Parts: sequence; C-alpha cells; structure tokens
Amino acid sequence: MTSTARSTVLVALALLPATAVATAQPAADAPRASARTPQLTADTAAVRPGETLTLQGTGFPPNAHVALLAGPPHAAASRIGGARTGLRGSFVATIRIRARSAAGTFVALACHDACDVKASARFRILRG
Repeated sequence: MTSTARSTVLVALALLPATAVATAQPAADAPRASARTPQLTADTAAVRPGETLTLQGTGFPPNAHVALLAGPPHAAASRIGGARTGLRGSFVATIRIRARSAAGTFVALACHDACDVKASARFRILRG
C-alpha cells in the first residue's frame, strides 16, 4: 500500500462516527480506547428547599443535549432541566430545589439518546 493510499484510509476512518468504528472491531472483548463511561456528580450530598444543586456530567458525547431528571430511588423521575455538553462531552448545570420540595433521598439522572447513555448521582433534600 502506498503512503498516499494509507493516508486516505486513515482520513476515512477519522471521519466515521465513533459508534461505527467501535462496531467494526473484530472481537467483542477488544479494548475501546475512545469509549468513556458517563458520570454525574452533585456538588453537595444534601440541600435544603430553595437552595441550588450543581450537577456536573462527564463522558457524554460532545455537543449533545442531555435531559436532567430527578426522583426517589426506584421510582419514576421527573424532568428538572437540561444541559448541552461541550467539545469534551462534559457539562455543568445548576438546579434550584423548589421551596415546597419534600425531604428525602433522590437520584439525579442525566440522559442522552433516549437514555441509552446515562449517569446518575444521589442527593438528599433536608427539611426546610
């Protein structure tokens, strides 16, 4: 293969979406260097009604919309906001806890692509 042909192949691979490159790997257990596990962290473990909670997400696709949801563990979650990731697939979102929120343990969830790509973080709302 000439160096010109080799360069063309490398450029063609670089233009494929990451999912196409990962699917083309021959073995199921082959390492995927570009795959990152999404993570979500809360700036504090406990907040009071009326305060803010800052959520930080990493490992999501770049320039993607992420839906933010929250609810009690093992129960339905409600949408609390959204965020757009940057070039590195990360975001920071500040959520105000409603003044009439019930006290208890909650799970924040960041979802992308119909929640096929997601991450969660636990936090507590303390009594006002």
